[in-house]
Amino acid sequence: MKTPSVSFIIPTYNNKVLVKRCLDAILFQKYPKNKIEIITIDGGSTDGTLELLKEYHVKIINNKKRFPEGKGMGKSQGVKAAKNELIAFVDQDNEVQTDSWLSNMVQPLMKDKEIIGCACKLLVKKEDSITNRYLSLVGTDPFAIYRSIEGRMALNKINLKDEGDYFTYIIKKENCLCTGGNCFIIRKKLLDEIHGYTQDVEMIYELASRGKNKLAIPKNAFTHHLTINSFSEFLKKRNYWAMHQRYKNIKGRKYSWEPRTFREYKTFLSFLIKSIIVIPNLVVSLKHYIQTKESAWLLHAPSVFLITLIYAKAWLQGVFKKN
Repeated sequence: MKTPSVSFIIPTYNNKVLVKRCLDAILFQKYPKNKIEIITIDGGSTDGTLELLKEYHVKIINNKKRFPEGKGMGKSQGVKAAKNELIAFVDQDNEVQTDSWLSNMVQPLMKDKEIIGCACKLLVKKEDSITNRYLSLVGTDPFAIYRSIEGRMALNKINLKDEGDYFTYIIKKENCLCTGGNCFIIRKKLLDEIHGYTQDVEMIYELASRGKNKLAIPKNAFTHHLTINSFSEFLKKRNYWAMHQRYKNIKGRKYSWEPRTFREYKTFLSFLIKSIIVIPNLVVSLKHYIQTKESAWLLHAPSVFLITLIYAKAWLQGVFKKN
């Protein structure tokens, strides 16, 4: 089969250590080098990141709006500049694992034309902080665990079809599960159909609305996401993004975390009640800890509870501001 060309889209900002780690892992791939394009979209780094990017001879776009997600933001600019058949979204704090990562991610797209994209699993490293290990288990936002593919996989609450080297999942418009962050590969022609990229959840929802809804999760493709060092840093970061999403990244969004249908209300209220009363999630924490012996699962109940309070605060502030 023909080897498809891939454009890597990497938003960068003030972290040359992680950016170097990210780029080295991509350049380490056993994949035809003439089939790889690397586009970095920098938000105005002042720590030497820009100088590092110039050493790697990658394409550099100046992202004056700084943020990676949203209409006209970093990833959107990168997609517009991309020339290749496939788009690989990789955040700067990710390190793709093994030299066959790209081949494993591309394989399902080559085999099945109905597959829109490939999601990458997160690797849990024992040497990481307990908080980073927890986020590698459930995804970077525990509040989304009930509505993200990564979260449902962590809790064994999703029906995946085994296709041999990968799993497939059909995304539904109602109760649309989100994915597409960290490391995700998608066909560029599909992004062209929906007039470019704005945000990962918007991309998935828009394609599912058009009947383009078959997703692949390769079994042997992992990324290490070094997202956080401490629990307090994690809470501060989630509070920042909760406020950003509520007030700044709202223009033109079609995907909504707020329920719209009876089924969505039922799912959301059930999750909300369990999060607030803590005990159901404490049972989940203990169950997975006993099964896996991974102490990071013990953070599950308090994390979901505190993140629920953070999002509730952002929502109430939005209501009062509107009124």
